[in-house]
Amino acid sequence: MIGAYIYDIQQKVHGLVNIRFQHTPRSANNLAHILAIETLRRREETYLEMGLPDYAEDQARSDGGREPD
Repeated sequence: MIGAYIYDIQQKVHGLVNIRFQHTPRSANNLAHILAIETLRRREETYLEMGLPDYAEDQARSDGGREPD
């Protein structure tokens, strides 16, 4: 399954002059991990336009209170 993601990335970056990929460990991005896991577990769509869901607020505070980009 990861092959499909790699193929999509290769198609999107074709022709770009300067691009860099960097792995970020889960421990460095706990808020994104919590949002992804809980959204999948709850089988719901989550839009962050109006703020974070309740289950992610504690992690956001411990990450410095910054909302995701």
